[in-house]
Parts: sequence; structure tokens; C-alpha cells
Amino acid sequence: DILRRARALGDYLVAGVHADEVVNKHRGSNHPIMAMHERMLSVLGCRYVDDVLLDAPWVVSREMVATLNIAVVVRGTLRDCAECVAEPNDPHAVPVSMGIHVQLQSEVTLSLEEIASRLQIRRSEVSSRQADKKRKE
Repeated sequence: DILRRARALGDYLVAGVHADEVVNKHRGSNHPIMAMHERMLSVLGCRYVDDVLLDAPWVVSREMVATLNIAVVVRGTLRDCAECVAEPNDPHAVPVSMGIHVQLQSEVTLSLEEIASRLQIRRSEVSSRQADKKRKE
């Protein structure tokens, strides 16, 4: 829903997808959960996204805004890494200072940690089922 609302703020939506190394550096060694190209395909599959910026920089700079002719920079309120929240390290400090930053209320509260936890539970269930199946054979 956040991409739909972001799209409504303009006439062309470009979604940035960070490189795996960048996500790993800022979020920890077990992230990202999906590889950059998988994430890119997921984002491109959204009907509200017109284009994807691969290997998007972590920090939005004035040069990036000017080069890509960006009118609005959008992010949701749910941010699950410490560096995304702390003021001195805010990757959107430039768009905020330029007055082109919009923060949309995140309606989905699903965090990366919750997704990883669900995957781990699912992995345990599948492993248990496979062990049971082997014992029966």
C-alpha cells in the first residue's frame, strides 16, 4: 500500500533497491533475505512502480536528486535498522533539508526480524516433517 500512496504523490515512481552488500552492512549479516535481483523483480511486479533504481545509494544526495530529476522522496514510518532512525545518520537528511521528503504512515508493521523468524519456524517445521518421513520409509 505504501507504493500505491507514493505513486499518488507524482506521475512516475522510481523505487530504489540497495545492493546486497549495502543492506548487509546496515542491517546485519543475515540480510537481505532475498538477493537484489529477486527484490528488484518483486518491486517491478508492483503495478504502481514505473522503474527501479538498482544499487541505489544508501544516502540520498543532492547530486542524485538533481541527476534523476527527483521531485519527492518517500519513505514509510516503519524502519527496522538503527541507522535508519538515528538523526545524525539519516539517509534522507538531504531530501528533508530540501523540503522534498514525505514520510507515509506504514500500515503494515511486518519487520525484517519477524519475516526471518517466520522463515526459521517454517524451516524447522519442514525439517521435522522430512525427518518423520525418513523414519517411516
